[in-house]
Amino acid sequence: MENLNIQEIWNQHGILLEKTRKLNESLLREVKLGQAKSSLKSLLFLPISTLLFYLIAASYGLYFTVVNWETWYFAFSGAVVTFFSLLFIASSIRQLKQILSIDYQAPVLKLQKDTSRIKVSVVYNLKIAAWILPFAPFIGLFLVKALFNFDLIQIINDGMIVSFAVVTIILEILSLFVLRALRPENISQKWLNWMLQGSGSQVDEALGFLTEIEEFEKEER
Repeated sequence: MENLNIQEIWNQHGILLEKTRKLNESLLREVKLGQAKSSLKSLLFLPISTLLFYLIAASYGLYFTVVNWETWYFAFSGAVVTFFSLLFIASSIRQLKQILSIDYQAPVLKLQKDTSRIKVSVVYNLKIAAWILPFAPFIGLFLVKALFNFDLIQIINDGMIVSFAVVTIILEILSLFVLRALRPENISQKWLNWMLQGSGSQVDEALGFLTEIEEFEKEER
């Protein structure tokens, strides 16, 4: 009889421990998911502000292109601004969709995968910026004309044209270097995380919280 009582107490103790473990796991998951969700919500400002800004830029770029159609370099400058603005708009919409569509009830591994995709989208914005670099002189023409209604070409001489070409070549080389550095295998590099401070670092914060859940679940198995 005494052995039966000890066995029963031991079984009850085991059941209690299992309930406690599940409760701890549930509480930890709830807290860490809340923190991850908060981090990603704070990232929403980036795609929303980018979307609004480049909607305006694309609209004005298109208007600028039509109004200055007869002057090739202005038309081209406006087309460049419009094209890259559309790329930023598409990227921002994709980021918003990724952030808002995350299912926080999904398994941790899926959450980590979906969250990592958001970081890839943020890095894509840097790639767009790198693609813009060779066209910087034309964007300069666009800005001066748009802001001051002045044609820089009127004061450019042969020497300045050569300088213009040299700057374009240098920026093209710099663009290729940056694009090479932004390859997927470098997405976790410290220098890239530093560049994303305040405009993408929230993704790493969220991934950190998800990792804590994953490690706890492994320890409890």
